[in-house]
Amino acid sequence: MVCGYPNLEESQSIFEVLKQKSEYIEIQFPFSDPIADWPVIEKANEIALENWVNTEDCFDFVEKNTSPLTPLLQEEGDLKILIMTYYNIVLNYWVEKFVKKAKKIWVFGFIIPDVPFDEEDWKNFRELCKRYDIVFTEIVSPITTKKRLLEIKKLNPKLIYAISENMTTGSKAKFWDDFEKYINNLKSIFLSPFGREYPKGERGLKIWVGFWVKTKNDVEQINNISDFAIIWSEFIKKYNEWKIEWLKKYLDEVSK
Repeated sequence: MVCGYPNLEESQSIFEVLKQKSEYIEIQFPFSDPIADWPVIEKANEIALENWVNTEDCFDFVEKNTSPLTPLLQEEGDLKILIMTYYNIVLNYWVEKFVKKAKKIWVFGFIIPDVPFDEEDWKNFRELCKRYDIVFTEIVSPITTKKRLLEIKKLNPKLIYAISENMTTGSKAKFWDDFEKYINNLKSIFLSPFGREYPKGERGLKIWVGFWVKTKNDVEQINNISDFAIIWSEFIKKYNEWKIEWLKKYLDEVSK
């Protein structure tokens, strides 16, 4: 969900629906140039910014929805909240201040698409996440080389966001033909030092799949071979068409 879209009050209503059916909720702090997102999400970001929703407003929104849960929020089985945004937001807030604030309000993790692991200037960000015990999500795609995957493995990631296709979220495409082979390759690299596949989620590492996840069949296909399916653009499209009542119905359907 995009914090502040279509406004902060309605964002709260959306959150209330999401938390009934979700183990993780990704809350996007709006940004003017969301390069990894399809026009549906770009528009949601634009509207949130037109509403003058800023970083502090977003932190307040998260805190309002995590504080009743206490620090046990991060225990297995409890609802976990991740902040999704872009590095300019973090940088402008001051990096350590951003991470400390997130920790204070019991944020589970970050999804920051424009922070590749091998950029020297950003290594400090990952170190701060480790220091404050916040999960930094590593993003991979079908064209990420094995050499690069092995370099990412050295970071001991807790969460891998596997892009199902080489495109933006919500793009019109079918799942990659060798989708299952792709996910199994990630599992063999990240879950086993010997090349053998472990059950999904072994050793605490989770593999999520996002981009072009729309239907119940998509969710089932993904959940059969990975840990979680991420519904993003389709969720906003359904909201735009049918508002909260349709979202309830949609989530009921894909979560059966």
